[in-house]
Amino acid sequence: MTQEAAKNVKNLPLANIEKTAEDLKKADIAKTIEKFKPEPIISADSRIELVKQFQELSKRYNLLKEKDNDLKLFIAGDDKTNTKITFENTAGFKFVIQNTNVIARLSKEASDELNILLRESENEVLTFQM
Repeated sequence: MTQEAAKNVKNLPLANIEKTAEDLKKADIAKTIEKFKPEPIISADSRIELVKQFQELSKRYNLLKEKDNDLKLFIAGDDKTNTKITFENTAGFKFVIQNTNVIARLSKEASDELNILLRESENEVLTFQM
């Protein structure tokens, strides 16, 4: 191998490293440009549909908030003597519970479930993207 060929072989990895570093810089610049790229323009119809979706999310949140408040009032007004819960299905069958221990456990479970649904709904409203 000649001296000139040996020099070319020695310079080859260095050239590749410089090229790789340059490619990384270009990739970083491309990522930065993409990050600050403006959002595409949304049509009027799309915006109207998004507003409708947000209104429905808002209705759901308000309904859950109202139900949570109703349950809290029910629990606060429970005198432990004349309280009863009635379950009724669409066929008209009824099931009445008057046991205070069962009512307390059902109320607690209902309250816990409502809190979960309320947090989920609130999160959907807060993170909704127009």
